[in-house]
Amino acid sequence: MNRNLKKLVNATMVLMFLLLASCGGSGGGSSTVGSATIGVGASVSTYGAYGSPNILASEFVSALNSVDGTASTSVKLYTNETLRSQQAGQEKWFVIWDSKYSEYKAVSLNYVRSIVYYDYYSNNSAVAAEFRSIERGDILAGSYNGDTFGNDYEVVDYHTSTGYYEGRNSGYLYEDEAGSTDVSLMAKEQERMKFYEKAAKVSFAYNVSLETSMSMVTLGSKIENMISRSNGDLTSDDQLALLSDLKTLTGVSVQDIQLAATDSKAKADVLAKIAQKIGTSSQNLEQKFLPEVFGITL
Repeated sequence: MNRNLKKLVNATMVLMFLLLASCGGSGGGSSTVGSATIGVGASVSTYGAYGSPNILASEFVSALNSVDGTASTSVKLYTNETLRSQQAGQEKWFVIWDSKYSEYKAVSLNYVRSIVYYDYYSNNSAVAAEFRSIERGDILAGSYNGDTFGNDYEVVDYHTSTGYYEGRNSGYLYEDEAGSTDVSLMAKEQERMKFYEKAAKVSFAYNVSLETSMSMVTLGSKIENMISRSNGDLTSDDQLALLSDLKTLTGVSVQDIQLAATDSKAKADVLAKIAQKIGTSSQNLEQKFLPEVFGITL
């Protein structure tokens, strides 16, 4: 590995670790390790109607935390744990604690996946924001407990005497979350929630897809372990491994980014590939994501 490339890898990865370790969210300004001026004439994304047909319950909740500016909305029952989901003809339902309204809600995953929103690309934050918009409309129309019949989502009450959540509009029962005395399982659940909370904050701060933010958090933890193991200096093997990770995350290699600094045709191609891969706009990519996360100004 040549010296300039080694310096770029070290600076890039240490910067990412520092940003994610602080759970950044806001970014601390850019640190440039290589610069080039790239002019992009065509947009890599188009404004229009999009959806999130593959979103998971956990991803939806993380996106809610992101758009609400909270961290305590959480899944109480997943779709495979609710009685309503097991009944013939019913959709996939999950139950959440909604910290914005301080109440429990049952939500149809099918409904969330069918929500249409307008943006420049498909992203989970947008579907969560649209859900909140629809919810506000229902509340203003006098439907305070969800949609009229509880077909899409509804507020539920937890009955300690029976151990069930009950829908206020539909009357459906949702089984209580199974209690666990296994300390190791509880610890794993807490770590999982911390991971999603951090990913939601990164997604919101850098306007990237939740999938990208989860990859960033995972990579940040990997770098943390590498730095800890090697007393702050990444080994050659570490650098090679992180180069591969960087390419997986952005869709391009460091060599591609270096080429973009001198090849006009490569410039637009690189921006288009990265923007599509991480799920963001070319403007956000050029002005915020690359400078603040990777210390690269394009």
